[in-house]
Amino acid sequence: MKVIVVTGASSGIGLSIAQFLCQKGHSVYGISRTKIHEKNIKSIQADVTDFEQLKNAYQEIYEVEGHIDVLINNAGMGISGTIEDTSFEDASYLFNVNFMGVFNSTKAVLPFMRQSGGGKILNISSVASKLSIPFQAFYSSSKAAINSFSEALANEVAPFKIQVCAVMPGDIRTGFTKNRKKNESDHPDYKNRVDLSVTVMEKDEINGMDPLSAAKVVNRLVRIKRIPLYKTIGFKYKVIVLLAKLLPAKFANNIVGSIYAFKKGK
Repeated sequence: MKVIVVTGASSGIGLSIAQFLCQKGHSVYGISRTKIHEKNIKSIQADVTDFEQLKNAYQEIYEVEGHIDVLINNAGMGISGTIEDTSFEDASYLFNVNFMGVFNSTKAVLPFMRQSGGGKILNISSVASKLSIPFQAFYSSSKAAINSFSEALANEVAPFKIQVCAVMPGDIRTGFTKNRKKNESDHPDYKNRVDLSVTVMEKDEINGMDPLSAAKVVNRLVRIKRIPLYKTIGFKYKVIVLLAKLLPAKFANNIVGSIYAFKKGK
């Protein structure tokens, strides 16, 4: 049995991961701003944007369990709309949750994980980190930042037997689609294209993988001895990420643009 912490565990991928790991017999703590009313998930209310809250949460877990083996940094949000029309406040808040939340959580847990003699940190990124989606620039950028963060972190903590993996799901059916924040307004020169693009995004997500797919992949990463630096979820997304590596960057970006940017849209 491992002691596992999942941030953003009140819904979506985080909840599915936490539930599945509980079923596998692990001691699972779910961190969320709201209380988690799920059997076997030990709920701790904390905000990933508040370092002191997280530090106290991990101290509490460590005092009860004596070790922390796995941290799954899952908490996140999305914004859709044009870069030009996104407010500074919305962009800052997204990065505060998606990226600084990972930093805060990681910084808070590392002392306890080192004292535990090792562990694993799984940062939930996205395929959108490798192929930046137009009209979803800040989400893609925050996930790309998580990838870079994960690479640097992996080298820093390797001597302490702590492994790091950036987990990149493709489209998954969750409440994330309904909860995505949208710009209050987009300039008329963009509006039709934004609407078309968001429609495609939401259709892809609604028809995406079951969140259980992500939970099973995460469970395998928890279980195996050595984890990869990157793990893409979904066969077609593995192909997409591979093609993005092999194709010239501009060509790959143009393909994404043809799907989501509606460059000829009026």
